[in-house]
Amino acid sequence: MADCETCCSCWTCPHESSSDSDSGDEPPFPPGLMPVRNEGRSRETQRLNTPAVSSECISKPPSLRDTLLSHPQLSMRKQLFCMTGWNLSMHPDMRVRGTREHYSLHSIMEVRAVGKGEVQIRGVDSGLFLAMTKKGRLYGEPDEFKENTVFVETLSGAFYNYLSRKYAHFGWYVGIKKSGKPKRAHKTEYGQRAVQFLPRHPYPLG
Repeated sequence: MADCETCCSCWTCPHESSSDSDSGDEPPFPPGLMPVRNEGRSRETQRLNTPAVSSECISKPPSLRDTLLSHPQLSMRKQLFCMTGWNLSMHPDMRVRGTREHYSLHSIMEVRAVGKGEVQIRGVDSGLFLAMTKKGRLYGEPDEFKENTVFVETLSGAFYNYLSRKYAHFGWYVGIKKSGKPKRAHKTEYGQRAVQFLPRHPYPLG
């Protein structure tokens, strides 16, 4: 059996390196970075006056299936560059990992809104949706209606973070380690470089 540290298909391996820390020098920035707009900053300071309602008036939120089938979804193609130096990529065999290639077909993502601050991330080449298992592993999911394919997109300074909506109570983020392997969600924390992403143009400019 191959050593987990050198195996190229470790996305299902139960072992992980404990030496892959989040510290170290910042990676060189790749070409094609997109501007990051902190459009939510002004909304954060606004006071919301919500009228009081009884519990009988609160209806169950629509399911993901109902939302996708009843409302048009806005989407944008981009690459997601992790601050550990890797572009997020999704492959037809359902594996998720990082790639150093600037313009790989597997790293072109379609990020679409499915709710306020909530998105799905689809690999354009594979047609799969980024998802998280109950053990905190990232993989490509073919069923777009599964709840574990939804992530809460937040902007922290100049970086985007993607928190699993289904496992938000655990604080589980999408992350890529310095080795390029997906980081187990239970080891992610807000503020780590592994969970910080910058948007990049999906195709070469010019």
